[in-house]
Amino acid sequence: MGFLGMSTLNEELVFLVLQFLKERGYNETAHTLERESGFYFDMKYLEDMVLRGKWDETEMYLSGFTHFSCNTISNVCLWIRAQEYFEAIENNDSDKASGILMNNLKVLASHRKGLFESMEQLFKSENKKEHILYSQYKGTEVGRTLTMDHVKKDIGADSLLSGKLKFPINQSNRLSNLIIQSWKWQHRHCIHPNPIINTLFVDHVCQPQYNLSIAQPAVKKSIATSLVTYPGQSHISVPIPDDIPKTLARTLNEESSPMSMDFHPVLQTLLLVGTCAGSIGLWNVSSGKKLLSVNFKVLDIGACSTTFKEALLENPLVSVNRIMWSPDGLFFGVAYSKHILQVFSYSGGHKVWLKLETDAHVGNVNDLAFTVHHRQLLVITCGSDNKTKVWDVHDGTNVFTIGDHGAAVYSVCPHTKKVFHYVFSTFVDGKMKGWLYDNNNNFVIAVFDYDTPGLGCTKLAYSTDGQRLFSCGTNINGQSFLVEWDESEGTIKRTYQGLTQNSFSVVHFDTTKNQFLAAGDNHIIKFWDMDKVELLGTIDVEGGLPEKPHIRFNKEGTLLAISANENRIKILATDCGLQLLQTPENGAGVPLSYIAYPLAIAAYPQNPTQLYSWPS
Repeated sequence: MGFLGMSTLNEELVFLVLQFLKERGYNETAHTLERESGFYFDMKYLEDMVLRGKWDETEMYLSGFTHFSCNTISNVCLWIRAQEYFEAIENNDSDKASGILMNNLKVLASHRKGLFESMEQLFKSENKKEHILYSQYKGTEVGRTLTMDHVKKDIGADSLLSGKLKFPINQSNRLSNLIIQSWKWQHRHCIHPNPIINTLFVDHVCQPQYNLSIAQPAVKKSIATSLVTYPGQSHISVPIPDDIPKTLARTLNEESSPMSMDFHPVLQTLLLVGTCAGSIGLWNVSSGKKLLSVNFKVLDIGACSTTFKEALLENPLVSVNRIMWSPDGLFFGVAYSKHILQVFSYSGGHKVWLKLETDAHVGNVNDLAFTVHHRQLLVITCGSDNKTKVWDVHDGTNVFTIGDHGAAVYSVCPHTKKVFHYVFSTFVDGKMKGWLYDNNNNFVIAVFDYDTPGLGCTKLAYSTDGQRLFSCGTNINGQSFLVEWDESEGTIKRTYQGLTQNSFSVVHFDTTKNQFLAAGDNHIIKFWDMDKVELLGTIDVEGGLPEKPHIRFNKEGTLLAISANENRIKILATDCGLQLLQTPENGAGVPLSYIAYPLAIAAYPQNPTQLYSWPS
């Protein structure tokens, strides 16, 4: 490694060597090269280790960089060991938790005595998961994401890094340029033009391509046949239909990591975003501008429980678990990681009104969903307190509570079939239950009780027409399952192939056009045709995606929002979606109550003194 100290070192050569080592699986050698050269610090590699829970490897990797101050390394190691401690508590591994507490976290006692004592009390508690400190823990996936956010901030704030390290944010672009140069040279010798080059270290030979229009005249026109990356278009690994969004049209920059997103059901270029810092953003995707930003705030703290106040005092950090528009787009709900449900009224423009605020659950409010029953707008929530609750949006009353399930409720999914109104609940132990309204507007006992594939944390979604039910979940062994259900039989109709089977982060998925499924997995977006179990195609969105990105289609499936690293949101569009983004939004400046289907509840506050205005 002695040559690395030479001032004439060519950075492109170092990059090529690193790329070669990683392609051949010599990761440790590659990272040794990074450390000793001082040219590259691989944040993506660090994030991958944190998200996979490789704590020891993370510390070893960080300790190799002499450019970091001792304070930075100490802070980063504390973050990752604290997350490891909570995961040990979550997994009931007392020996591991004790070791982490006494060997790694005891240093907190010297300057964060109160925090260390709380961690000690948590360990000694007979019912650890009822302890106030644990109630703030949001589970493995969110915890590791938040840990990585803190790690990035600490590393970025280290003054010793100035001018000494280069974060390879644009490595993918750099590699693309090198590949293009290689293609120009190698491609001259090809008989069959088919320019697919994945590496510079294996000679490129084009494979024959057949004219699909001749060989298969029945193939739909919507099937894309070109694999070349055009300006403005994401790299596409295999041909996929043109009516799937695949052109990168916008990149939005949020202030914190996006945790949940939802497009407006009427004004389809309006995007709601909830972040890990508890803030809410409303974006006009057409212009790429943020219409409003709302930080987390409880307006009536006096009405909240003592448990919530203590939790907020101990740790004021609150995250958005789910954000969602009502069916007509006149309201949106926000489920937070600490107790609180808020429902806002939105009538267009730059203002929202707080319609409903309630201390809904003890601990996490894991999910929410709107439903309309007898022209009454209801919002359904579920939480870590093992309960599912139904609220009247109009007056904020708790219409009813669906019992104590014996396990935390992970998600809810309301559905209407003919005259019957259901609510499906899934649980962290992998169970799925269906509840039915009776004539008195209450839920009767569960009409079915199924086990989800793999018994993991699972979410449900229907096709656009409401005729087909799908679920996607990840269990404690890192296995993920995307399936279609036969509701009438309670059996799995088909299991889709292609999901990564060795990750502990939960896969996020969505459906569109009654035809396609999409999931964020292994730093890319994967697509399936609903009628086929084989993977249809993938898109890497020009890189920069977390391991399990959040995704959301708009109602017509012409736009797809994807959470990306560094607090970004990437918007993909179909050709129709690109036209939509160029068209002034229908009803701009017109109250939504005139263009959205009105429910019995008006969006405008009937008595403004009872509601709160939140300007942008």
